[in-house]
Amino acid sequence: MFGSDILELMRFVAVAFVLSSLLAVGCECSSAPPTNTCHATTDCASGLECVDNHCTTPRDAAIDALVSHVDANLPDAFVAPVDAARIDANCIPVTCATSETCFDGIDNNCDGHVDEGCTCVPGSTARCLPGMPDPSTPRCSWGEMMCVGSGDFGAWGACSGGSGTDGGTSLYGCRRIGIMGAPGALASSNFQAWLEMQGAIVTRFQDTAAAPELHIEELNTFDLVVVDWLQRLYSMDEANVLTAWVNAGGGLVAMTGHDSGATADRQISLLATLGPNYVRVPCTAGCGTGEVCDGGICVLNGPATLLPNATTGDGSGGTLPPVTFNGGLPVSVPASMTSFVPMAQIGTYVVGAAGPIGMGHALLFGDEWIEFDSEWSTMMAIPTFWANTVHYASPDPMIAPACP
Repeated sequence: MFGSDILELMRFVAVAFVLSSLLAVGCECSSAPPTNTCHATTDCASGLECVDNHCTTPRDAAIDALVSHVDANLPDAFVAPVDAARIDANCIPVTCATSETCFDGIDNNCDGHVDEGCTCVPGSTARCLPGMPDPSTPRCSWGEMMCVGSGDFGAWGACSGGSGTDGGTSLYGCRRIGIMGAPGALASSNFQAWLEMQGAIVTRFQDTAAAPELHIEELNTFDLVVVDWLQRLYSMDEANVLTAWVNAGGGLVAMTGHDSGATADRQISLLATLGPNYVRVPCTAGCGTGEVCDGGICVLNGPATLLPNATTGDGSGGTLPPVTFNGGLPVSVPASMTSFVPMAQIGTYVVGAAGPIGMGHALLFGDEWIEFDSEWSTMMAIPTFWANTVHYASPDPMIAPACP
């Protein structure tokens, strides 16, 4: 009996080693998305093959043959719990789960409903992909669903739309961007339409003085939140909600509004527990060197010099040229947050900073001129800056979690 146990243990170790080798060779279990897209193996570099529209390392035929041989000669009890039918070459699950996962927009259990049983804020929208997760589906094939209900919380409605016409290659990759606050006047009011032209799914929220209390369920419907012209002050509880969302992986880009800092106390209240924040000094307290008094607030006028940063690269190893900055505020960062670094300055003032916060990323910019069409339509640095910032604050995710 003892000898039989040893033999079975040896067989188990053997097949575990073979299967781990197979997964290491045929499945690159990385949290980063595949970067090389393809339609045929001829599109890939030498030594790679096209699988699910991505160039990937081919499986070793000898290992496949060995695993088949071992599987054929082992009792059923030793068959691996994870097999090729469940996970494709890019580590994306392709079978139905037994339960639904909230906030991923996927019909995990393949029952025709997306994120059922998940809490949401009525009126908010989110992207969705009904049916079995398909690793070859472009992200821009996703549709949209709306949260319905009459109380503070509701349930997700049906998933509809989604054309996939751009094959998932849009600049912003169909990210769900929430613009928090009201639009400015004239040239700034089409910022949402411009983001949508880049391939994002954009929703404005919290855009009136009567906006309801901010809940994390509302933030969870977005990949990236852009703070625009806030219309009210926020409580400490609401500030904690935003901070928790960023720490859990959310992307945040904050600007100061459209009134030369006059109402930037609203931004300051929202960011109260995040760490980095804006510096808003009344003129009566005395403005610093280089600052001017505008509407009772000490402000800075640029242009702002961009510093080397993941958000400011020009694509060729250099840094983008200065950008417009009029009537904006300095940015402060706690000394303990050493990885949250300046990315823009005017003289000795830091007017932009970016960095990781928990599992998320944030960027604070002390002005709002970078969202005006008079800037992004005439200054090539602005669209490049926004593309860098969107991808930095909201890194590309996989369509579904890799190798669970």
